[in-house]
Amino acid sequence: MRPAMKIDTPTKQLLFSTIRISNTGLGAVGTGFIVHTPIENDLSVPLIVTNKHVLEGTNQLTLGFLAKSTETGEPRYGERRDVAISGDAWAGHPDPQVDIAVIPIAEIVNAVDDLFYRSIPVSFMEFTEDEIFIDAVEEITFIGYPSGHQDPFHLTPIIRRGISATPIDMPFGGKEIFLVDGSVFGGSSGSPVFLLNEGTYRSGPTNVSAGNRLVLVGIIAASMQQVTNEPVVSNHVPHIALARELDLGIAFNRHAILETIDIFLAQAGGRRVSEVK
Repeated sequence: MRPAMKIDTPTKQLLFSTIRISNTGLGAVGTGFIVHTPIENDLSVPLIVTNKHVLEGTNQLTLGFLAKSTETGEPRYGERRDVAISGDAWAGHPDPQVDIAVIPIAEIVNAVDDLFYRSIPVSFMEFTEDEIFIDAVEEITFIGYPSGHQDPFHLTPIIRRGISATPIDMPFGGKEIFLVDGSVFGGSSGSPVFLLNEGTYRSGPTNVSAGNRLVLVGIIAASMQQVTNEPVVSNHVPHIALARELDLGIAFNRHAILETIDIFLAQAGGRRVSEVK
């Protein structure tokens, strides 16, 4: 048996930021990713971010974590710790057009001591265009469980790459979304979308900087399809509607994620520290 992978780079850390969400009622699988946000009184709130449609329509959800050795703190590859929660133990953005939800997990992580995961600081989304330059076309990295797939031996997720198909910080169609050029399948819903550059990256209109760039810019929500009417050989049905995948995905941007988190915290009587005046 080869030695276990050392978790010693930002990319390797991200591999453990997602969890596999099983919707018992729909018999479907989706993706969620773990973030933590500081609030007042030096407290931090851990949350799973995903899509509303991943969570809807069931009385029970199963959160699939990787197991952790309580002796070494290292991941126990190939062992999953499933945590069952109520189908209504989540909060969604109040706008039905914004397909983002959060699951509070403080009680879970405090009660179950053998869950291995890495949490993404909300600060990875808290930046301005002056602080982080984002071009019209960027290479993106997204992590999840496309069509429910994962490494069957280690139980780690699938990492994929594509490019932004529309500018990330320009609301596509006037909504807080952007398109990605990459194959997005069922199960990828809820995948975090990163700008992940190692070595060099574009830091301005004419500037290239040495170093690494890692920011969270969005969440995969759906694939874009083209529906056409195709002729068929039939006495009664002259045409049939066919949906073709366009290899385009729809992602909500970081502003929509932060807004969803802020709404949840406000309802719970909290507030992100970055908002405290």
